[in-house]
Amino acid sequence: MTPEGTAPPAAPESAPHPAALPPGGQGAPPGPPAHRARLLPWLWILATAGAGALFLGQTETALLVAVAGLFVSAQAADLDERWAGVHRLLAWAVPAGAALVFVALAQVLLTSDLAAALRSGIGALAALSAAVSLLAGSPRVADALACSIFRTGAPGHTLRLAAQLVLAGLLLCVPAWFALRQSLDAILEKPDAFITPGGLGGGLLGYVVLAFAAVGFLVRRSWPEALERLGLRRFARGDLIVIVAGVAALWLFNGAAEGLQKVLFPALWKADQAFTRALAEHMSMPQLVLLGLSAGIGEEITVRGALQPKLGIVTSSLLFAALHVQYSWYGLVVIFALGLLLGTIRRRSGTTVAMAVHALYDILAVTTATGS
Repeated sequence: MTPEGTAPPAAPESAPHPAALPPGGQGAPPGPPAHRARLLPWLWILATAGAGALFLGQTETALLVAVAGLFVSAQAADLDERWAGVHRLLAWAVPAGAALVFVALAQVLLTSDLAAALRSGIGALAALSAAVSLLAGSPRVADALACSIFRTGAPGHTLRLAAQLVLAGLLLCVPAWFALRQSLDAILEKPDAFITPGGLGGGLLGYVVLAFAAVGFLVRRSWPEALERLGLRRFARGDLIVIVAGVAALWLFNGAAEGLQKVLFPALWKADQAFTRALAEHMSMPQLVLLGLSAGIGEEITVRGALQPKLGIVTSSLLFAALHVQYSWYGLVVIFALGLLLGTIRRRSGTTVAMAVHALYDILAVTTATGS
């Protein structure tokens, strides 16, 4: 099974050290005019990318760009209290948006063909997740949530936003998994109608913009500093060995896991194989390469590059697995393990190497799926 899917929330950043904060404030003292001017490029990037995505009908890309804008405002508010008011106006966007998604999922589940007891239980879980998401919009609750998730004693606007997104991603797994089962047959019949080159390319752009916004590019970090924070660097001589070994490790582990699944859970094995095989049979080689690059670059720059240094390998891998609801529960366990391997590669060799391993593995897995 291949780890393609929705990219997760990105990059929490710590607030300034408490000693640097003014009494009763979350941000640093007002910055110089040069700091304010550095936000202007972001306004241009967000407006251009967001309007272009909407014009082309790329809703996912527009949503990613919008979340990037929230991170820009949060980063600015952490550094300059004068931006705190602007961010407070936007701060409820994620809790309210997540709640609306869960309400929509509850409606889908309550009208699905699931067994009555299961339908009621999962629908109630989606409704409860909506309430929890709204509750996380309270600054006090968001502070406690950020302290718990990121193990920090001084969360700022950026960490609160990141914590709300992580919470929504984890809560999304179960109701979204059941809801997707209702339309999975249509996706398997013609996956290229749902996974288009424009959508893959636009999504990749959105993930990159989100990751750089989340680590404070142009707000708290320069270009070299943002690259370093995301773990992006040029390939070194020894990286080729790591890439080959990483792809082989993922391939061997996944093969062993699929063999065990085929013996112990044959129905689950058929369901998971059907998704990957449908991709291989209905998409051209250029589309498959774009699919691998989109997942490899987009997921790695957000999960491993931006999020993992703050969230840790285990929790970021759990979130990574939770967002791949197209697979069975067994498949999610395998993807969690693959996330641990990719996280270890990111920690030891950097995000660029993890991107290469992820992309090459995905391309290899999908192109060889027809022989499964």
